[in-house]
Amino acid sequence: MNTIFRCIMTACLLISLTACSASQQHFFNSAAMPDGERTAAVLPLVNLTAHPNAGRIVSDILSTELYGLKGYAFLETTAMIESLKGGEEDLDYVMDKAVARRAGKTLGVDTIFYGSVSEFRYKRGLDQSPVVGVNLRMMDVKTGEVIWAASLTESSGCFFGCDTSLNMLTQTLCRKAVQELSSATEGR
Repeated sequence: MNTIFRCIMTACLLISLTACSASQQHFFNSAAMPDGERTAAVLPLVNLTAHPNAGRIVSDILSTELYGLKGYAFLETTAMIESLKGGEEDLDYVMDKAVARRAGKTLGVDTIFYGSVSEFRYKRGLDQSPVVGVNLRMMDVKTGEVIWAASLTESSGCFFGCDTSLNMLTQTLCRKAVQELSSATEGR
């Protein structure tokens, strides 16, 4: 009886060690949400991490996930960067609402996505679990109002035999964010 109890407790402990943790906070300003088809662009996210390309990596993954968002036609990343090249704005540091709005006007889009990557690493320790933290804004370029904002963090709590990478975790986090945005905009 004692052996069975220990086996059950050990199994429960191992399951709890392999669990993921996630935190998501979303804000949707439905009054600012315009009707009809929209054109949009995703600016490179500001990298606030030690990983040299985290902002570009997360931006690319977010862009891919956003392509499925109904009612939006997205400007392709290469075309966007080409359009903004030579401008005074350094795209790697667009966290300011006014700068994001100017970039949106230059690109000729209705909606601009911008924000930052606050965490993009493997946690040190026994498991080397990936963790990603992202802050996003969706702004109506015409009015300058933030329509949607999200603060997202996800960690893979792998212990043994885990194959979750930073890229996979980022895809999961961005997919959840876009699903939340899609749900919020469907009622409009």
